[in-house]
Amino acid sequence: MTRRELEARQQDVLQSLLHGDLPEGFDPRSAALTTRMLRTKRRSEALEAVPGLREVPDLAGRFDGWAADHPRRGCPHDDVIDFLASTDGPLPVALASVRAVERVCRGDAVIARDRRPRERPFIVAIGGRVWHLGRRAPR
Repeated sequence: MTRRELEARQQDVLQSLLHGDLPEGFDPRSAALTTRMLRTKRRSEALEAVPGLREVPDLAGRFDGWAADHPRRGCPHDDVIDFLASTDGPLPVALASVRAVERVCRGDAVIARDRRPRERPFIVAIGGRVWHLGRRAPR
């Protein structure tokens, strides 16, 4: 087996485990334990990057379900941004603001209101440009 084939197989096994599938040749009990460990590790890293995620109702179920279908594309902060951008359910105000701002920055929305303390209150995007309007609260 070449190095590329081995890398591809390794990625397939990892994605299968993250998705909760049983890779060929794996013990079902060990695979289930590994899946739980991988999901917990990824969620813990996201929580370390953005502690406010602790306020998300049913975070473990929601984040793990999302992560099963979304391979990591970067750092844990990218995971948080991608998770929040794809989450339609209720979020605490600060995280809902992060999600709204990120949608503007990605071009999925043209205006957002940032309700986080000490942040500019409005974010507007037009033609791929983004402006942060309003005064920042004093620190």
